[in-house]
Amino acid sequence: MRLSRHLLLLATALLLSPTTAVFAEQTLKPYKAHYRVSKGTFVIGSATITLKLSAQGDYQYRAFTAPVGLAAVFRKDEITEQSNGHIVDSRVIPDHYLYKHKKPKKQRTVSLDFDWENQRVANKTADSHWSMEIPSGTQDKFSQQLSLMLSLCRGESVAKFEVADGGLLKTYSYTQIEEETIRTESGEYQTVKLARNKDNKPSKTTLWFAPELNYLPVKIAKHEKDGDYVMELVSVDWVETNSN
Repeated sequence: MRLSRHLLLLATALLLSPTTAVFAEQTLKPYKAHYRVSKGTFVIGSATITLKLSAQGDYQYRAFTAPVGLAAVFRKDEITEQSNGHIVDSRVIPDHYLYKHKKPKKQRTVSLDFDWENQRVANKTADSHWSMEIPSGTQDKFSQQLSLMLSLCRGESVAKFEVADGGLLKTYSYTQIEEETIRTESGEYQTVKLARNKDNKPSKTTLWFAPELNYLPVKIAKHEKDGDYVMELVSVDWVETNSN
């Protein structure tokens, strides 16, 4: 069953808009957001995403995803994904990435450590270790979302990122399609609709971002062979920046 992978994929995507004058002063703000994940008419999971920021520019970006309802009867998987690093001149610089997939009988853990002085990233799993050279601006799979949000805040209409993933550098591109009004459980929003491409392959993921919510994603849809998966915003709470 591919539920866990779909929950993670839906809980980790994002993006942008062409407006510059109105939102030019926007930047990242700490928050805690809750999402509902559905397949067709069935709710199959929930995701909680938190962003913590310090006054010194350090960040902690974390997502926790788990099945709910009938899906929880068949799968007990829990997925945690976290990126830690710092933000300099509105640019995200990841230092450490952690992925944990907890199953009833085992757990898979992946960690990445970025060595910016030597322009390398090291990956560690239970059965493999690798290291590769990376260019400046490289992101991990989760920190790229923060970079995308900052692109939106700067009013950029196109974004592209090199992402360290599985011993390879993969290119993620985001293209604006149109503006669209979206209604979710959390409210109605005027959004920017985008398509995501990985390594120039046809897009399977569509994303909707709300400028009035500091460009948080309010809806993410992913098409797979076994059906369409959708993640929608349920609620968001804005929190204070950590002064420590």
